[in-house]
Amino acid sequence: MRTWLLALVWVCATGTCFATASHPLTPQDLFSLQWVSNPQIRPDGKVIAYLREANDIQSDEQLQSLWLLDIATRTDTQVGSERGTFSSVRWSPNGQRLAYIYSPVGGHARLFVRSMRTGKIVALTAEDESPHDIAWSPDGGSIAFIRFVPEAAAKLGDALVPPSGAHWAEPAKVLEGLNYQADEIGDLGKGYSHVFVVPSGGGSARQLTSGPFSDCGPLTWSADGQDLLLSGARSEDWERQPVDPGRHQPTHLTIYRLRVADGTLVPLTHLTGPYRAASFSPDGSHIAFLGFEDRRRSVHNIRLNLMDKDGSNVRVVSGKLDRSIAAYRWTADSRHFFVQYTDHGVTRIDRMSLDGRLKPVADHVVAGADIDLPYTSGEFSSAANDVVVYTGGATDRLPELFVVRRGKAEALTQVSQAALASVQLGQTRHLEVKSSFDGRPIDAWMITPPNFEPAKKYPLILEIHGGPYLNYGPQFSHGHQLWAAAGYVVVYSNPRGSTSYGEEFANLIHNDYPSHDYDDLMSVVDTAIQTGNVDANELFVAGHSGGGVLTAWIVGKTHRFRAAASQSPIINWSSGMLASDIAPYVTHYWFDKLPWEAPETYWAHSPLSLVGNVSTPTLVVVGSVDVRTPGTEARQLYQALQIRNVPSALIMIPGAYHSLTRPSQFAARSNAILAWFERYRLDRGNVGAHSAPASQ
Repeated sequence: MRTWLLALVWVCATGTCFATASHPLTPQDLFSLQWVSNPQIRPDGKVIAYLREANDIQSDEQLQSLWLLDIATRTDTQVGSERGTFSSVRWSPNGQRLAYIYSPVGGHARLFVRSMRTGKIVALTAEDESPHDIAWSPDGGSIAFIRFVPEAAAKLGDALVPPSGAHWAEPAKVLEGLNYQADEIGDLGKGYSHVFVVPSGGGSARQLTSGPFSDCGPLTWSADGQDLLLSGARSEDWERQPVDPGRHQPTHLTIYRLRVADGTLVPLTHLTGPYRAASFSPDGSHIAFLGFEDRRRSVHNIRLNLMDKDGSNVRVVSGKLDRSIAAYRWTADSRHFFVQYTDHGVTRIDRMSLDGRLKPVADHVVAGADIDLPYTSGEFSSAANDVVVYTGGATDRLPELFVVRRGKAEALTQVSQAALASVQLGQTRHLEVKSSFDGRPIDAWMITPPNFEPAKKYPLILEIHGGPYLNYGPQFSHGHQLWAAAGYVVVYSNPRGSTSYGEEFANLIHNDYPSHDYDDLMSVVDTAIQTGNVDANELFVAGHSGGGVLTAWIVGKTHRFRAAASQSPIINWSSGMLASDIAPYVTHYWFDKLPWEAPETYWAHSPLSLVGNVSTPTLVVVGSVDVRTPGTEARQLYQALQIRNVPSALIMIPGAYHSLTRPSQFAARSNAILAWFERYRLDRGNVGAHSAPASQ
């Protein structure tokens, strides 16, 4: 029976499964799901290169394959047979070649160019170079890219030389500098990122920038092919700056114009801030770019800016929109942009004029490739004829390709249909919530179990997003759907501090996290109970990262939850941040002072300060190599609960960084949390194990 089931799952993963029975989502179903990402439309607007994503049951990896879709005929063809990880998929200017960075399972990233006419593939970089942020020159003769250039590792003292055949321990590693580690990378080697250019037909790459500085993409060529636009951190103290945890880039970036012939660099922006993603207008008269002037707030709106081609006359285009611009593209007339931003948890694509006026483009929810939890994201691209393609989805639909032509959106793919046709999903609805603290509206969503019965009351799981400066939205979430399939109502929300509601709302917790976001979350639970579908005596809470912090905070503030699961939390802000890879960022933007200057402030916001109040059975989960929220923090919480004799358990996920990447780990984490909650369900005969009252 087991062999048959595994075979069926493998067949489903290939897209040829046609199940007739309908069942609630199970962890095993994660290996049958498929979805799309990274659409790149050909310059003529007729063909889309995109990625199909799926969880591979043999390698236990999320793998991608590269596909082409002809918009007119709907012909869908895989490019080659490779499965692995793809990035920077880019069409040549004439659309006859496709460049991409490809990493096979267990292999290294390399830059390839494929002829679409002959199918011939040319590798442009060696296996140890790991390029990124590629850009074609206007004539198609060259490709610019960025790669890390290592330098000799630092040494202190001379190491002994082992005799031939001896097996000695590895030599000590010397780490220097403020930003010496990064989650999913580990300890950073010494070196700098620089710009290179390589002939697109093959040949030696030429390094254009150098020195003890790092350059950042994306890169953009000028129409005459003489210059490149890039971002860089080249001030004397740039290595003392915090690193943006989302992009692994310095927080103070300048836009530079780079002369390809001789490597001359000219700075174009002069304000202090992270300025990036610069691009010339099609007519060459202006340069657009993203960024903001840094005011040391927890959240700044990322603005779309404009300047003349020489760097003069800088102005903000998106100033009327109190939202961050995630991505933009010039329209062919050089008078408008297509912009992507998130508003109230819904990602949109609009057309923006040079004076900031907006006109909607996409009328579906733009959805991203992160399907574990409903974080808002998405991707789009546009062609010279202003045809727009994007990834769209819904709470019951994984991301698919959509195209907008003449103001009308059409679905182009149904790659997830076969797998979802055999699965019963929970239904999602919006909840209208008012915060008990100040009456502010709080967006929330409630997922009911499959085969939901309105007259019945269900146990509830409050799941809290991380960040805390991120947001959830009405998107597919296999993590939430797995819990709904187990018979729980799942509630998620965007409490104060969440993005997509403007700077003021996000900065309500500036230098004050956690605080009244707790009141918002309790109001969400109360509103869910008021629907009449939730058993007020069967409440559970879980969250990851920033949500793990709030979970640990909540059980120190109230006894209303029967059990909790705090995943990858920071428990003590002083110890946690000083061990984290984002210590410089958090101490710079989230607190007014450093830990030793204001220890009482750090302690007042640390969940460990409330652990003496905790009686809720609490599961603690963390990756064994997480350096964003180090495992020492999870161990502190677990040990404190054990010392106080509070029912608790600790799960260390082997080889996992801050975010899980292996499908089996997603399933194991979900199953463990459900098993923990089931242990403390009232109807499982565990009333004596935890007598939490229904109210605070």
